[in-house]
Amino acid sequence: MNSGAFDLPAEKREAIISEFAGSGEKWVENYAKMLEGYVERWHLTLTGTASMGLPINVILYAETARGNPVVLKIGHPHPEQKTEIIALRAYQGRYAVNILDWDDETGAFLMDRVLPGKKLRNISNDIERSRIKVRLIGDLPIPISDVAGLPSFSEWMERAFAEFRDRPMHNGAAEDEQEFLSFIELAEATYERLLPHCPETYLLHGDLHHENILLDEERGWLAIDPKGVRGPRVMECGRFLHNFIEDEIPGIEHVRDASDAQIVNVLEQRFETFEEMLDFDYADIIKATYVDLVLSTCWSINSKARVDYSKIRVLGRILGDRAK
Repeated sequence: MNSGAFDLPAEKREAIISEFAGSGEKWVENYAKMLEGYVERWHLTLTGTASMGLPINVILYAETARGNPVVLKIGHPHPEQKTEIIALRAYQGRYAVNILDWDDETGAFLMDRVLPGKKLRNISNDIERSRIKVRLIGDLPIPISDVAGLPSFSEWMERAFAEFRDRPMHNGAAEDEQEFLSFIELAEATYERLLPHCPETYLLHGDLHHENILLDEERGWLAIDPKGVRGPRVMECGRFLHNFIEDEIPGIEHVRDASDAQIVNVLEQRFETFEEMLDFDYADIIKATYVDLVLSTCWSINSKARVDYSKIRVLGRILGDRAK
């Protein structure tokens, strides 16, 4: 292995130490030795570093002893590493990248490399050109009664919303925080109304948006980076439907620059396409999208990220009009 060529970047060192107080610093110190161990264990030649993925993860391109292109994913052990491995093992390469080997203790794992690996977002920036890929979102979920080690969507919501409610209220942001509490309450009530319509439990990817769908020259469109969660099949739609709305509105870079009417137009086109292609109830699609958007926003707030409520407000009005 070329010493120094695959050192842990400074921004990842900082992110890991910040995220995992105490243990993060030790992990960073041991990184080079761990990486060398994975290279020896799986007989790899490292060829490059990927820029995608969370700041706390490291994704490396490599070749096996037989010259096959693969991807090595490593990072400080955390729950989503384990659930990603569980999900990929369950998919067995079905509509998803194939996992080749893994280390249960450290959470490191090896996957086939998706080539050319172009992101759906970079190829198809409107719902009409995305139609063929929408089927992947309907086909990927697997019916399950239970999978050891996977959380449920309800548990995701309970943990995230409880963390927000337990936060100390800040005087300068009290109005925004009260508004978001109303979004949480509506999301909780909406999910309760959705569940009787969708009694079956599925293994869900949980983060299936435009940048987690890659093109493989032999197998077509494949899902990557599953979070791994149990829930109603329709919930798989939400992440795709509320993400990257700005891509379908000419002349803007961020959804906050769009008018309410423009956001409504994009969302309704997406809802209609999903209803037509996946045979979900239109009202259930809206409910799933609202719940997932509030949950995603809550994760961002809990991580101290700045958020914009424009999509939630617009979607909440659609929910009231079309999904009572």
